[in-house]
Amino acid sequence: MTVVAMLLAGGQGSRLSILSQHRAKPAVPFGGNYRIIDFTLSNVMHAEIPYIGILTQYKPYSLMEHFGNGEWWGFSGRGRIGRILPPATGEEDSDWYAGTADAVWQNRNFLARFDPDLVLVLSGDHIYRMDYADLIAFHRERKADLTIAMQRVPWEETSRFGVAETDKTGRIIRFQEKPKKDPISNLASLGIYVFDTDVLLRRLAEDSERADSKHDFGMNVIPSMLGRDKVFAYEFSGYWRDVGTLQSYWDANMESLDPNSGLDLLGWQLHTNYYEPRPHNELPPRVSRGAVVEDSYIARGCVVEGKVVHSILFPGVRVERDAVIRDSIVMNNSWVGPGCVIERAILDKNVEVAACCKIGTGGENVPNKQFPHLLDTGLVVIGKNAKLPAGLEIGKNVLIYPDTAHSDFAAGKLESGTTIFSSKKSKGVFEI
Repeated sequence: MTVVAMLLAGGQGSRLSILSQHRAKPAVPFGGNYRIIDFTLSNVMHAEIPYIGILTQYKPYSLMEHFGNGEWWGFSGRGRIGRILPPATGEEDSDWYAGTADAVWQNRNFLARFDPDLVLVLSGDHIYRMDYADLIAFHRERKADLTIAMQRVPWEETSRFGVAETDKTGRIIRFQEKPKKDPISNLASLGIYVFDTDVLLRRLAEDSERADSKHDFGMNVIPSMLGRDKVFAYEFSGYWRDVGTLQSYWDANMESLDPNSGLDLLGWQLHTNYYEPRPHNELPPRVSRGAVVEDSYIARGCVVEGKVVHSILFPGVRVERDAVIRDSIVMNNSWVGPGCVIERAILDKNVEVAACCKIGTGGENVPNKQFPHLLDTGLVVIGKNAKLPAGLEIGKNVLIYPDTAHSDFAAGKLESGTTIFSSKKSKGVFEI
């Protein structure tokens, strides 16, 4: 039996704000050493699925750099193939992907190379560990045309998912995509599908001819299959998180520090691209005499001279003397100056925080004035390459855009809910 995995990795992830402004959502760093896409890639690797196509679209450069030829996940060498599949614009019957189903349809020639029995359609923007072999065995035992991995979610969260009603055999009899009210069930789709190849191509061909279709699996293809094809729900009980918002992204990172959360980065045997362009980041982390590290992850190349509590430091971060970092995520090669205090913050790569800054330590929990739907839980988010002047005080729900410089901060204090934009025009250098 031949299985091909098609990994959908073209999403913009707009709810992650500036973290995904210059990179695809699956390329957003996670957990001190990884990117979000590493979870799905590692699952495919552990399931010994030899062929994978990665469908990219939005800001793909960092994702392409990260995947390379796939060797870090075993997708190189004889009998192992991994390919990045961007939209083939300008070709007949091809254009920018109109939806998830259209993305797979446009790459049907990639599938045809392997003549697979089954196609595993995956999302590259979730945090989880799943044995796809169990999922495939479930699919084959029921002689299904489509099997959807699903999980019970709180009823108040059903509007974020496709939800299904099943009969006593597990066959799906009704499907509702992101219901705004009156959900039929709280059994939610995880965006993980196993298709019989012939059925998949037949239904995608039909969908491609429909002018009124959004060419989306959840909105169009799956509902069209009910009553005609055998569609089953595979209930998954393990750890699975959609990190589509700033708060859920922060939550999942913090759960990686909790041995009882179910998120086990070491036990899951995650693989990533370990190439490090800065040789000093290959050195072990150094915690100076007098420094304090509690309940935190400190990656290679870090130097800690201050105090780090319940936080994640990516490679190459430096924390100077008398600085304190709590409940925060600090990405690669950022520098936190002496005497700074940072609480409940996310700092992207190469951020410089000059001496005695106070970030997230005061002020009321006022939602961000310009983006209240993105930032309203008290987090502070600072974009890549931002440089903060000494003594700056920052409240809660503050958003600081990439490439901001000292001159962009007119005052020494940013009230809660403030947004600071860079006066420099982005040249697209922040992607990786």
